[in-house]
Amino acid sequence: MWLPWLLLAIIFIALAAAALYYWQTRLNIPQLTYTPLPPYEIPDVILVAGVLIENRGRQPAPNIKITIQFEGEAATMIHHMKVSSAENAVLRSGGERHTFANISARSLRPHGKIVVYWAAAQDIQPQISVTSYQPAQESFLQKFLPRKSEA
Repeated sequence: MWLPWLLLAIIFIALAAAALYYWQTRLNIPQLTYTPLPPYEIPDVILVAGVLIENRGRQPAPNIKITIQFEGEAATMIHHMKVSSAENAVLRSGGERHTFANISARSLRPHGKIVVYWAAAQDIQPQISVTSYQPAQESFLQKFLPRKSEA
């Protein structure tokens, strides 16, 4: 008589655990996306283009790194670049008078946006890479274990 209730309870607990796992690993995470903006050409002068980076997830995305790279033999040089955001996004390397740019931000809040504009001589789509990483947390036990450099 109690066996069907026990089986029902076990199935319910398993489904709740699976739903919690799915929520934490698939839905309750940062989701970084980027959208290339259409270029605008000022005839016989310069071409302005850009990229929109968004966090469409439900959690802040820590330690953002944005890489924009013009590649190939006809790699165009960036004449001017502007990073626009409510977050503190900083141009770390490259940018004006280079064929690449590395931009970083400490965090990008949920539904936050970073817009990067650049001016160049030609309409060449760059390689764009957007990454986020969470530094490893030091556990209580790791504080007492010797580090590799100390061993």
